[in-house]
Amino acid sequence: MHAILNSFNRDVSKLFDNFFREYNLATPFVELLVHIHEDEKLSQKELSERMNLAPSTITRFIHKLQKRGLVEKKMNGRMAYITLTEKGKNLVPDLISTYQKAEETLHKKLGEKFVHTTGQLLMHGSEQLKIKL
Repeated sequence: MHAILNSFNRDVSKLFDNFFREYNLATPFVELLVHIHEDEKLSQKELSERMNLAPSTITRFIHKLQKRGLVEKKMNGRMAYITLTEKGKNLVPDLISTYQKAEETLHKKLGEKFVHTTGQLLMHGSEQLKIKL
C-alpha cells in the first residue's frame, strides 16, 4: 500500500510541478505562497501545521523564497511572521491561476468522480491515522 501511495503521490506531484516549471518553483513552494497570500501573514509554526510539514522544512522553504525576494520575515515582539513582498504579491495571482489549470488537468486525466472519491478517502485515512498514532 505504501509503495502505491508513494508512486501516486510522485505522479501527481510531477504533473503539478510541470505547470510551475516556468516559475522555477515546486508545488509546495507555491502552496506556501498561497497560504501566506490568503492570510497576509503567518508564523512558521502556522505554516508547518497547515501544510503538515516539519518546521525545518518550512524554514528551508522560507529561506529559499526570501532569496528569490518573494517573502520576508517581520517581527512582532518575539514572534516572527512571514509575509509576501511586493514581488510575491504580484506573482501569486498567476500561481493561483496556474494551480487551477493543474487541478483541471488532473480532473480531466483521472475523472471527476475518481478525484473526488480519492480525495475524500485520503482525507479520512489521514484523520484516522492522526487519531490512532
